[in-house]
Amino acid sequence: MAFRVVLDPATSRPALHPAWISGDFNLPDPSVIANGVLFALSTGENADQETDRLKNTKPAVLYALDAKTGKVLYQSGNAIDGWVHFSGLAVADGRLYAVDHDSRLYCFGLKGR
Repeated sequence: MAFRVVLDPATSRPALHPAWISGDFNLPDPSVIANGVLFALSTGENADQETDRLKNTKPAVLYALDAKTGKVLYQSGNAIDGWVHFSGLAVADGRLYAVDHDSRLYCFGLKGR
């Protein structure tokens, strides 16, 4: 969910005003923003803490959203084979990096680079 910081007319204090809400992500990791694009990772992790967490997982999915509108610009589909647990995203030199639970490194880049 994205918010705008606005001035509350009644109190003259800053307030958060909802700007947009994304679709449902499966246990997302923290997102990153680069060049007006919000990158978010739906981890595919199993949230059930009382069973074997390695079971009932799904492949992670990377999303690129327009940071102003929340419109989905890209989603990785089945490009990531495994699920992700507390890995985070890294952005450098026009590329985005993610690591799955099996320590496989995934690199996503801009078309034409």
